[in-house]
Amino acid sequence: MKSTLFAALFVAAGMTGAYAQSSSASRAPARAPQACHSVTPQTCAIANALGRGINLGNMLEAPVEGQWGVKLEPAYIDIVAGAFTTVRLPVRWSNHAAPTADATLDEAFAKRVDQVVDALLAKGVYVILDMHHYSQLSGSALHWNEFPVEPAVLEPRLVNMWRQIAVRYKDRSPKLLFELLNEPTGRLDGEPWNELAPQVLAVVRASNPTRTVLIGPGEWNGIPALSKLRLPADRNLIVSIHNYDPFPFTHQGVEHLATPFPVGATCCDAAQRKALTNALDTARKWSQEKGYPLHLGEFGTHHVADMKSRETYARMVRDEAERRGIGWTYWEFASPAFGMYSPKTGTWLEPIRRALLD
Repeated sequence: MKSTLFAALFVAAGMTGAYAQSSSASRAPARAPQACHSVTPQTCAIANALGRGINLGNMLEAPVEGQWGVKLEPAYIDIVAGAFTTVRLPVRWSNHAAPTADATLDEAFAKRVDQVVDALLAKGVYVILDMHHYSQLSGSALHWNEFPVEPAVLEPRLVNMWRQIAVRYKDRSPKLLFELLNEPTGRLDGEPWNELAPQVLAVVRASNPTRTVLIGPGEWNGIPALSKLRLPADRNLIVSIHNYDPFPFTHQGVEHLATPFPVGATCCDAAQRKALTNALDTARKWSQEKGYPLHLGEFGTHHVADMKSRETYARMVRDEAERRGIGWTYWEFASPAFGMYSPKTGTWLEPIRRALLD
């Protein structure tokens, strides 16, 4: 899920009740081709193949695995690979690396990530390996059990973590994609991220010259920030965007927001749908002008929302993204807060599964 402060960025999106009712597979919208004139044919093919995906969230990006109520169990690999084409794997590498500029990775943790990456690749899915929740880099408050580092080493640590990660996975399948940083924001918004991202990409390219890499804009990977994004000169990039509109609905009852939204908001009316379609149209227009394909890396709903509205929202975002040819990864699989699968019962939350996959 997305961090807390996404609220400042996004407001309303949605669809009519009639739209929500039409949930048959036959209604799947025709897919538009992605814009790809600035990338290689291989990267274009990957962008178009990512399709429907899921985030294995709140597991390896917790400060300590299990701290946020769920661990990445081996059985989850089979479950997600059997349902989705793509799995996004958020990892908090920064809390498992030396606090010094060299950021030497903890080998035991890195091997844990290896196991998950290799198990997913063995199932034939695309894997987006994501640098997630390096809180201090954006100037955000540290999570419990997340250690601080000296400000002078924040950016060098990001570069050197990726230097090691890239070498570690340089011989893996092209179905493994790297995402340089989840939701840059705060002190990274605008030019700071435009200047840092090429440095990180350069160390990746030293060992992975053609691997597909995802880079998103600042302001929490927000669509409005695409206009400020300056991409490095590289033909193997996909641009990651996130959208949780309508935010008062998707994040109702989330207690860690500065001003929590009240419970009871529903989705999705015509005005809400128009807000979402306008945002996705803005993203697609940017993509067509710049020639870089898009991936919707996150969208989802907090569990306190009513299930019918959660189903309606999931179907809406899925259909509107696919109508524009944009692959997606839902936030998320099995956490208590935003999950679509119950570890306690070992079953999907069927209305959400149906909305995303049927």
